[in-house]
Amino acid sequence: MKTQSIKLICGLLLIALCSCQKSTELSGSKPNIIFILADDMSYYDLSCLGQKEFSTPNIDKLYNNGLFFSEAYSSAPECAPARGTLMEGKHLGHSRIRLNRSVRMQDHLKDEDITVAEMLKTAGYKTGFVGKWGIGLPGTEGTPDKQGFDYAYGFYDQLRAHGFYPHYMMENGKQVPVPENYGFDMDNAYAHTNNKEGLNVYDENGQLLPKGIKDPYKAKNSQDLIHEKALTFLKDNHESPMFLYYATQLPHGPCITPDLGEYKDKPWEMKHKEWAAMMTHLDRHVGELVDLTVELGIDKNTIFIFSSDNGYAHCGYMGRKHWEDDPLFKNKGPWKAGKFASFDGGVRIPMLAYCPGKVQKGNTSHKVVLYDFLATACDMAGVNPPENDGLSFVPLLQGNTEQQEEHAYLYWGGGTFTPQAQAVRMGDWFATRNTPAEPLQLWNLKYDISCEKDVAKENPALVKEILEIMQNEHRDSEWYTNPGDTKQILKEKKEKAEKEGTMQVPVKANSVYPKIN
Repeated sequence: MKTQSIKLICGLLLIALCSCQKSTELSGSKPNIIFILADDMSYYDLSCLGQKEFSTPNIDKLYNNGLFFSEAYSSAPECAPARGTLMEGKHLGHSRIRLNRSVRMQDHLKDEDITVAEMLKTAGYKTGFVGKWGIGLPGTEGTPDKQGFDYAYGFYDQLRAHGFYPHYMMENGKQVPVPENYGFDMDNAYAHTNNKEGLNVYDENGQLLPKGIKDPYKAKNSQDLIHEKALTFLKDNHESPMFLYYATQLPHGPCITPDLGEYKDKPWEMKHKEWAAMMTHLDRHVGELVDLTVELGIDKNTIFIFSSDNGYAHCGYMGRKHWEDDPLFKNKGPWKAGKFASFDGGVRIPMLAYCPGKVQKGNTSHKVVLYDFLATACDMAGVNPPENDGLSFVPLLQGNTEQQEEHAYLYWGGGTFTPQAQAVRMGDWFATRNTPAEPLQLWNLKYDISCEKDVAKENPALVKEILEIMQNEHRDSEWYTNPGDTKQILKEKKEKAEKEGTMQVPVKANSVYPKIN
């Protein structure tokens, strides 16, 4: 059982001891906070950033009337660690979740880990989570209902979040059946992603006919279910400070959509039509969230933050080589590599903030990273944060750039393709190495945004400094791969987990999962 009482006492003590100076009027004002995290969204999937083949008018509205962070980074180059670091406010050298998989497979937050939701609860916030969690399987101490969220609905298992027509969802730790989706053929959805055209079937109006479901017109799309719960949470909690973590599945593949809409008759292959429709689906729901805050009269006291979880992943759902740009959408951008890799392109993400009258309109090149969110949320709530690696960007939100602290450097570790990798962004420099036995690679992003010319040999003093940062910022993890770990070390870790009975095995979408309630 989670020691909520201990955490609550610690949080209340932090409030009592808090004597920090308020750098802006937003500090300590306890606004509502809605953090929308897209899943595998490409940097240039937004029309406000240049997408020409489809549009995102509601997200564009946030961009045009809010603050865009042109130098924003994810905390990780893949799903689970990005989500874990967002909740903990720690980089990948210190965080609990380091990769999508540990030797125990899908690992989880622990009881002693303090999340942003727990901190906001100490300040009187109502806290809600909807969508893809991915950092605590059902039955573990890492589920959102045990990590500070008053309300939690969605997918706890990130592998199950691959499916948009699940046979059950999780709500506050319990399974909620979705009988309308019984029989959905998930293998067909995966085969569609593996570049087999014609497997997803749509009627003459562009509406999906999900394979395997008895009555396809009654099928329930998980994003729609998640969105309904989010709207209800806002309606039920708008009279007190509230925090909503809206971790949509969209537009993560396999590509599938309930309605092709305006893209039905486009002369594109089906997966391009679906991707565009998935982005339109997400954009519509963002607009409905914003509209509801207006209807409830809380729009001028609600901070929206919109971002994504990792770098370029679109190629994986279209059958292209890793990180190859899309010839139609051209949505990758100039950065090196993409998802699963500790290069600049693996962690580059779009990010924006919006609140009429509270968030300064414009564009900032100040470097921010997802692990800054905990410090930022605590600043707005008026509580001192627990130990973390982030910096509050509240001054930036209100245009007080001269008061904004700057990171001396940003740090990353891991990536499924190179689990021992470490990376650092310091000023205009980006550096990475795949293992401690390999040489450091170094690029100057000011002159080489695509990281084509390695200049490590020309900068030995800088290389030495960055290697020291990598050494100092990494703390070994019990279950994840550490820099320098041998195959024998990893084998022994796994054997230890198996002996203890602590393996954390994820379950494929729409397969049988043992009941936990």
